[in-house]
Amino acid sequence: MKKITTLLLLSIFAFQMKSVAQQTTFDSTVVTKKADSTLISKKPETKKQPILSFKLGKGFTVTDADSTASLNIGLYVQARLDVSKVFDKSLKPQTTAQIRRLRLSFKGFAFTPKLEYNIQLGLSPADIKAGIVYDAYVRYSPVKQFAIQFGQGKLPGNREQITSDANGQYIERSTTDALFKLERDFALQLQGNIGKKFIFRPTASISTGEGKNFITASWQHFDYTFRAEILPFGEFANKGEYSYSDLAREQKPKLAIAGAYDFNNKAAFTKGQIGGDAVNDTFRRNIQTAFADLIFKYNGLCFSGEYAKRFVKDPTAKAKYTTGQSFWVSAAYDFKKNYEPAFRFTRSFAGKKGNIGTSNEYTIALAKYFYGHALKLQTDYTLIDDKTTKKKTGVWKFQLQVAI
Repeated sequence: MKKITTLLLLSIFAFQMKSVAQQTTFDSTVVTKKADSTLISKKPETKKQPILSFKLGKGFTVTDADSTASLNIGLYVQARLDVSKVFDKSLKPQTTAQIRRLRLSFKGFAFTPKLEYNIQLGLSPADIKAGIVYDAYVRYSPVKQFAIQFGQGKLPGNREQITSDANGQYIERSTTDALFKLERDFALQLQGNIGKKFIFRPTASISTGEGKNFITASWQHFDYTFRAEILPFGEFANKGEYSYSDLAREQKPKLAIAGAYDFNNKAAFTKGQIGGDAVNDTFRRNIQTAFADLIFKYNGLCFSGEYAKRFVKDPTAKAKYTTGQSFWVSAAYDFKKNYEPAFRFTRSFAGKKGNIGTSNEYTIALAKYFYGHALKLQTDYTLIDDKTTKKKTGVWKFQLQVAI
């Protein structure tokens, strides 16, 4: 009996020891698994780095790794020499050497590529006369066909003014633009872009009517602008409809035609948004301006032109608003080695109710593009035949442009 009892106790003890051993093995396995899990979780994750790029003429661009934000920094400078001579033996030539434009830009998107921003500063002596802030706006595009823009920027007037100075075919814009451009203003703009093969682009704008960097504004003097543009043969290469010279050498004919109308309610200045003499509130009148423009490109050929007319109903001698008509036409050909001769004819006149003088201008130009518009040398000569003063003036210009 004692032997049986002893054997039974030994069996129970052996069974208990086996259970303890199994439990210990299980626990150690769990610990090992936990330790392994802890080690795995502590492995350093590879962080995505922001993307940095640079292209001459496009500037430096930094894009967040998850594409939630980007910043582009660009700069361009125009160093210029002008010599003008009135065809009068008693008058000597006048020479001007200057940094005509020095622009610094910051643009990109924030939170989403649909929300863009654009800031441009003018830093040359000529630029800062009206303040250094040229552009400062945000644009939201909920869909590809529509965008809302709010802030200070160019109004949807004539093509030559909308096109950046850096992408000009001549050293300076035309007299047509100088007389009647809308330039920049603080505005709310609605922009459309409809179609692919046949493109229609309407733009409507409500602005202060006072021009850029003007602090005070009254809703009674707001400015209203509408522009409609069609591209019957589809898009240009590299947005060439707003860049003169056919550097892309379009393989198929490309054409853009547009018309615009601007109504400046009770304009505060005789030249609208670009200034002029201030007008007392009692004598303010509505300025109306109409534009028409086109640009055609094909295989190196670039043909372009514009027409502008500004008028004021019920004019008064107390406020001499600048009124009249002007147009220009231009033809140029870019050879394969990127030498481009060009010719432009400009005519300005008062018409029946205008007050500007009558003049004809003839401009011949030559440009060498080393790296597109980013690095180029330009020279042109303009003969100004002023029919009002009966004087003729010759103006020669030379310019080096560098954009980074």
